[in-house]
Amino acid sequence: MQLVTRLLLRLFVVGLLMLILVAVFTLFAARHDIADEVRSSQSIGQLITTLSELQGSDSLTRQVVSINALNHGERLRHFHVALLDESGRRLTQPATEPPSVMPGILNRFLASDATMKSYALSLKRSDGRNITLVLEPNPQSEITEAITGALLQLALFALLGLILILAIGGTLRLALAPLSGILAGITRIEAGDYATRIAASGTRELNQIAQALNHLAAALTDQIAKQRELLHRLQDVQEEERRKLAHELHDEFGQLLTAIQVDASYLLKRSAGQSALEACAQAMYENSSSILSQLRGLLAQLRPYGLQGDEEHDIALEQAMRDLVRQRQSRGAVALDCRLNVNLDNVVIPQRLAVAIYRIAQEALTNVMRHAEATRVEITIAVDANAGALRLTVADNGKGITMSDLQPTGGLGLIGIRERVLANQGHLHWHAVTPHGVLLEANFPLEMPMISEVVHGN
Repeated sequence: MQLVTRLLLRLFVVGLLMLILVAVFTLFAARHDIADEVRSSQSIGQLITTLSELQGSDSLTRQVVSINALNHGERLRHFHVALLDESGRRLTQPATEPPSVMPGILNRFLASDATMKSYALSLKRSDGRNITLVLEPNPQSEITEAITGALLQLALFALLGLILILAIGGTLRLALAPLSGILAGITRIEAGDYATRIAASGTRELNQIAQALNHLAAALTDQIAKQRELLHRLQDVQEEERRKLAHELHDEFGQLLTAIQVDASYLLKRSAGQSALEACAQAMYENSSSILSQLRGLLAQLRPYGLQGDEEHDIALEQAMRDLVRQRQSRGAVALDCRLNVNLDNVVIPQRLAVAIYRIAQEALTNVMRHAEATRVEITIAVDANAGALRLTVADNGKGITMSDLQPTGGLGLIGIRERVLANQGHLHWHAVTPHGVLLEANFPLEMPMISEVVHGN
């Protein structure tokens, strides 16, 4: 059902209930007014009877009592009856002013004092005495009735308005309740959770939005899966090229350098006593040894020892990481205290994940040495058996990192790190370290559930 249709239907129901309530109130008010008028008419009939007896021979006291009884309680409603004797002395009780609920100026406005005059009628009794019957206007009952009716109407309108506001608010809240689920779904999509779907709602427009978001999440899931597969292929190609290059360097340059070393050693033996030739041979031997040492380091970077296995073999990740730390410390121009903690808990790490962890740690360590100006770095690789995840952390005490450095153009190798984390369905976090420094944390699932990369910069 459309949102507009639902709102109109509920407002129609509320309006119908309000109309019924007004009708019931009006009927009960009219019933009360009719009852008052009927009682007033009966009192007028009694007054006429009493007035017809005033000219008789009955006791005047009894008529006075009857008139006082009619005047009492405003049974005559709109006027008050008074009896005066020949001397003008009042025989009946004077009218009492009931307490007014409204200011006097409003009473005078409603009563119109200028037009309200008393009506006097002279009567002669059978005993010859003259009496005067005075009809004094008494609009207070009508004023009270009008004011009470107005106040009741205002109260009714206020009540109906409040009911209408509550009905509209409740209707809107109920109709828009699925928005909270849609907003939660958008938050999940923004955070990278594309697996959870937004539940359908009874409102057509909101249901269409939910379906569109679900389709978007499904499309993003498919695209990320394709992107992850592409990243895997690219990284596999990179590692394969590195392996081929390492083999070429080892087979060609390694053999040539070894041959040069042998020749230089031979020349050293043959040039004994010839200082110039001996110095040249010694330089050849030392230079070839240096080049060969650098070549071994380059080969270790291209294809670290222990990471040449496949899916069926254990990967010596710990040994490869220790070789990496040792190489970095030996090549660094500045003394760097590098500590390595590895706890794999006897878990076999797949080759792709082991290579990715090695390359991420390699890039992170390179960034620390080039940009962080740090004196200490700690690398930790640990398996969390309860969470079924592998965690890599690299913490340094350097100068820290800015948000601009986290951008793709930051030049700190973060693109490659992000790609490797994304390809292995992991989470990547950046944290500031107190008092200074940076903590890189990458978490990888060992069973590979659908997890997307999230990067936080603090």
